[in-house]
Amino acid sequence: MNLSFLIPTKNRPNDLEANIIAIGQLDFKGMDYEIIILDDGSTIDYSPIIERYKFVTYHKNKFSKGISSVRNDLARFANGKYLIFLDDDVQIDKNLDLSVLFELFESNNKLALIAFNITAIIQFDHTVNNDSKTVTVNQKSVKQIPFKKYQLYFDTSLAKNVHYISYFIGAAFACKKSLFNKNIQFDELFLWGNEELDFSFNIIKNNYEMIFHPEFKATHFPKKSVIINDDNNFNSFNLFIANRILTAYKNLPLLYSFSYIFIWTCYYFILSVLKFRFKDWIYGIKLGIQKSKKSKRLPLTKSQIYYLKNNYGRTYY
Repeated sequence: MNLSFLIPTKNRPNDLEANIIAIGQLDFKGMDYEIIILDDGSTIDYSPIIERYKFVTYHKNKFSKGISSVRNDLARFANGKYLIFLDDDVQIDKNLDLSVLFELFESNNKLALIAFNITAIIQFDHTVNNDSKTVTVNQKSVKQIPFKKYQLYFDTSLAKNVHYISYFIGAAFACKKSLFNKNIQFDELFLWGNEELDFSFNIIKNNYEMIFHPEFKATHFPKKSVIINDDNNFNSFNLFIANRILTAYKNLPLLYSFSYIFIWTCYYFILSVLKFRFKDWIYGIKLGIQKSKKSKRLPLTKSQIYYLKNNYGRTYY
């Protein structure tokens, strides 16, 4: 098997169908491929979708395990030499030349991952014209690529050329199956949020490389987070705080770790005041400390920090 398309999903059957249709429009040039879906405990019925696309392999968790666990399980299910992970609300560009993916991976043993050139379509409101009986959707497009905004501002060519990078956006990316066979996986302490950055650090610690490729395009139609309040009081706000702390503790040398935690906890403190979510801020810090105690600290070496600094990485924040 050459290629596996791996799609985590939860409560988004319509988005998933659009994703599958987009994959079907690719030119596979005779190569073997598979599409594997892992449903992370949806409460919405997916059977109509699965019945329509019988060539798709569908798995379902009895209860939600989180995105890191789901991606690890998808990699375990996969038979392909190379893996393309797509969030359920993503549509891959039909003009993607899959032969380029194979050439890049085959020609460079150190290349572990290719970050996609993702465009997010954000719908923020709509207007209804009762006279003409039409609806106008107001939306904007936002780039989801592994560069900081100020870097893109000062160097507009970043989004147009191939670059070595230090992290990626999880909505769409390709990687080698062999990473997971070598125990380079998503840390399942990251239930949701920051798991891609931690995975990137794991790749770098194992002396592999990542690139951004502008021709590997995908469109993201981001929906409301599937993370909701539960019996453990988890929500996207406190998980982001906790995962920032865990990321720094696990991966960064002390100076960078202190800076990273200070900047992000201050940032979320301001948000918590503005949004009246101070309890979530406190809980996020407590959760981050609890997760860090369960984790093993293995900070990046000087040479690995050097790689970050030279390839658009995140260090102080």
